[in-house]
Amino acid sequence: MSSPIISTEGRPARSGDRYNEEWRQLVFPPDYRNPRPADRYNLVVIGAGPAGLVAAMGAARLGAKVALIERQAMGGDCLNAGCVPSKTLLASSAERLPFQDAMSRVRAVRAEIAHHDSVARYVQEGVDVFLGSARFINPHRIRVGDQILRARKILIATGAHPFVPPIPGLEELKPLTNETIFELSAPPRRLLVLGGGPVGCELAQAFVRLGTRVDLIEQEPRVLPNDEPEAAELVARSLKRDGVELHLAVRARSASQVDGSKVLELDGNQRIECDQILVAAGRRRSVDDLNLEAAGVRYDPKTGIEVNARLQTSQTHIYAAGDVCSHYPFTHSADAQARIVIRNALFLGRARADRLIIPRCTYTKPELAHVGATRVELDRAGRLYDQYRVKFGDLDRGATDDAADGYAEVLTEKRSDHILGATIVGKDAGEQISALVLMMTRRLGLGQLGSLVLPYPTRSEYLRRLADEYLRTRLTPGTARILKWWLARTR
Repeated sequence: MSSPIISTEGRPARSGDRYNEEWRQLVFPPDYRNPRPADRYNLVVIGAGPAGLVAAMGAARLGAKVALIERQAMGGDCLNAGCVPSKTLLASSAERLPFQDAMSRVRAVRAEIAHHDSVARYVQEGVDVFLGSARFINPHRIRVGDQILRARKILIATGAHPFVPPIPGLEELKPLTNETIFELSAPPRRLLVLGGGPVGCELAQAFVRLGTRVDLIEQEPRVLPNDEPEAAELVARSLKRDGVELHLAVRARSASQVDGSKVLELDGNQRIECDQILVAAGRRRSVDDLNLEAAGVRYDPKTGIEVNARLQTSQTHIYAAGDVCSHYPFTHSADAQARIVIRNALFLGRARADRLIIPRCTYTKPELAHVGATRVELDRAGRLYDQYRVKFGDLDRGATDDAADGYAEVLTEKRSDHILGATIVGKDAGEQISALVLMMTRRLGLGQLGSLVLPYPTRSEYLRRLADEYLRTRLTPGTARILKWWLARTR
């Protein structure tokens, strides 16, 4: 339920691409006819992104009568313009594939995965799929085209869409976003990336490896400003080594077309010329055109739909999940929230979304993964903490392959092993952080890793090293004297 992602600037993407044709047929088949609505649904889901798909499928498999409404493309941002194409492009660029081959692989992978999210699959599972725009008539009735759906419970999962900042002249240049960049038919010679968050960093690194000159602009003093500064600096160094030109702590003031080039004017009379501008400056919640006022659902155009811990809106029978309401705009967060909605909406459950432990990962090389609080957040809150760190270069695995870069760091409560947050930067950081996510979810402390046995040599040995560091802090001078006395007596 966002801006178009099946076409680029109103024009169909490369009609001769068989992967694009297959993808379109799966996620928004042009010959599909909406079914006759049931008299009443247990659950109507608006939006077929990760949250909506999980909720619709889960509810249908439990026996509920479910309707799913989507106006753009089944799979939402993740499949069509987010996680799937961006990570495929990153992998292809690491292999230094030619641009056309890299983009062909993106489309092939997207078409392959689209089978899981397709209209046909959900219809086969018993879900009534409606393609079109949803609009509330009242708190229990929704219009799709000329049809009206009645629901006992409703889930709004319409996601978010790219935010284009109000820089004078920028909109007239028709900048690219993550929703359009994967439909490029030829590589831009010069690409300007506006925004140094995860999306901007990932795509900047991918395109510079594919042979494009890339300039990245970030108004904060560093890229990835929400992550630990030292970890973000390692990513920045990697971007610069690959050839990305970083422009930090500067703002874009205006944009214009000059002699066939797109020009961005920055602070201090700086100007950058390019062939294409990619905007990666955040996202806005997709709440327009839903007529939420008629449903009595409170929302803010910037922050999205208001929900409580159980994901209920101001109308208790209407729920929201995913990017449209969450502070964690990730596919895995949307998935987890959808499962909470199923329990609470259909079975009078009392599951809470505010108890979820949600990690995040930026898939540059090196990867940067984080869960819980950062040092900046803890310092700001005045909380005392202990810090434990292992450099991957100090592990034996770091000497055997290219896994030496980066580190793993865990923050615990002061004089406790209770984990408050963790950061990993390095190869496969997104995979490596899973153990710490599990520990935080199960409320396990570093001391409980004492009996953990891990394969040697692996990067996962960082867990053993962290546990050893913590246990050494438990060896107080008094305890050391007692142990020394005991061992002397038992020689």
